[in-house]
Amino acid sequence: MRRLIAQRTSESFATVPHFYLRAEVDATALLRFRERLIPEIERATWVRLTLTDLIVRAQARALRQCPFANSIWQGNHITPLPSCDVGLVVGLPDGLMIPIVRAADAVNLGALAQQRAPRVEAARTARLPNAAWGGGATSLSNLGNTRVDEFCAVIPIPHSSVLAVGRVALRPFVVLEQVVMRHTLKLCLSVDHRVMDGGPAAEFLGRIIAGLENPETLA
Repeated sequence: MRRLIAQRTSESFATVPHFYLRAEVDATALLRFRERLIPEIERATWVRLTLTDLIVRAQARALRQCPFANSIWQGNHITPLPSCDVGLVVGLPDGLMIPIVRAADAVNLGALAQQRAPRVEAARTARLPNAAWGGGATSLSNLGNTRVDEFCAVIPIPHSSVLAVGRVALRPFVVLEQVVMRHTLKLCLSVDHRVMDGGPAAEFLGRIIAGLENPETLA
């Protein structure tokens, strides 16, 4: 696994022209939205809704709103993808795997969590089904369960972007020209410059942020 990761990450940095966009998001409404939905979704699915589920949903909805981001570089041209799928980077003791959450923009949040939970568990136990491999134009690397505030991720080939998310923490944040304390998330979007330039990539990240800061739109 380490040899494969070394090969893939070296290939990505050697062949994919990366650039990075960073932003900080007020997560106050997002945390409240999740807490409100947890009991309802848990009763219906026996799965606990996570912040990862909501971020995946925001990414997928942003793909739908920005079709140019739902594309990959293939051969010598840009190839659009038909479904808004999102890869989920799962850390393992000796490496990582990236199962794919299918149609993450369209299924309800309970169904999304039901799809995510067994795929993460299967990845951790090296029993990922074939249906969970391959596809997608973007992925999520979430280190929210660590002390990491912010980081940048290597784009996993053949994706054209990856969203890196650190922990939720109480930080100073400007609201209506006043510095207040807010729970915030720091995001870094790594982008393949062959597929997106700065302006379109900023629009894609802006759509993700809009979903996270207005979580009712994710339902």
